[in-house]
Amino acid sequence: MYKFPGFSLLIALLGSEAFAQTQEPAQLNCRIEPSVVVEMSSAVEGVISEVLVDKNDVVKKGDVVARLDAGLEAATAELRRVQSELTSDVQAQQLAVEFSERALTRVKDLYEKKAASFSELDKLKTEHAIAQQQLQQALDRKRQAELEHKRALADLQRRTLVSPIDGVVVERLKEPGEHIDFEPVLKLAQLDPLRVEVFAPASLYGKVKAGMKASVLPELGIADRSYSAEVVLVDQVIDGPSNTFGIRLSFPNPNNRLPSGLKCRVSFDGVTLNLLDARSLP
Repeated sequence: MYKFPGFSLLIALLGSEAFAQTQEPAQLNCRIEPSVVVEMSSAVEGVISEVLVDKNDVVKKGDVVARLDAGLEAATAELRRVQSELTSDVQAQQLAVEFSERALTRVKDLYEKKAASFSELDKLKTEHAIAQQQLQQALDRKRQAELEHKRALADLQRRTLVSPIDGVVVERLKEPGEHIDFEPVLKLAQLDPLRVEVFAPASLYGKVKAGMKASVLPELGIADRSYSAEVVLVDQVIDGPSNTFGIRLSFPNPNNRLPSGLKCRVSFDGVTLNLLDARSLP
């Protein structure tokens, strides 16, 4: 049988440990994801009165994005506000205390001059103490009304959905007029920074560490450029069946210039990969 020149040498090389140890820069497949994804829902059930944003709208943290019908809650909050601002009860009790103080002072003077009995003095002291107690009760009622006003405002606020992140609206799940019972109303995604998910072969375990720098090349098709990213998380458990472990990176994305969901390639500074391991990766 005819043998190609160098055939035996190639077989020897393929079977040698030296070939298995051949190194190349560690460049792995990856996927770019939003750093945070939030499915917003209401803390209470009710009927949606308005949704203020739509798909692809940019939102800032603290922006009102939707509201539930809150007519009853708004009226209750206004009632509690009025009750918390009433001062007539406290003023009336304050006048009663001042009157009892003047009466007690007069009776004390008369008692010292032997012109009033001890029972009269004791009666005025008791009335003064009761007036002071009633004033304190009026102050307590006013404080309670103020707290009930705060609670009514908090209940009203629970019917207003506020964005917890800076991001974009990925999906609008409900419309005005629909009743919700803790179901999501909107899906939001934070695109700055972006997150990169990588699965690396076990041979790289210990070589890639949190804080390391890496280069991420998104697969956009045109005008591809790399982005400098930082390793923020390395799995401490290796997946047995695939013999891989997860790595998470992050890089800034000002003005949301890069979309999420892209496939990418990532290479780690100063990290190489066994050639056979590299070929076994998807």
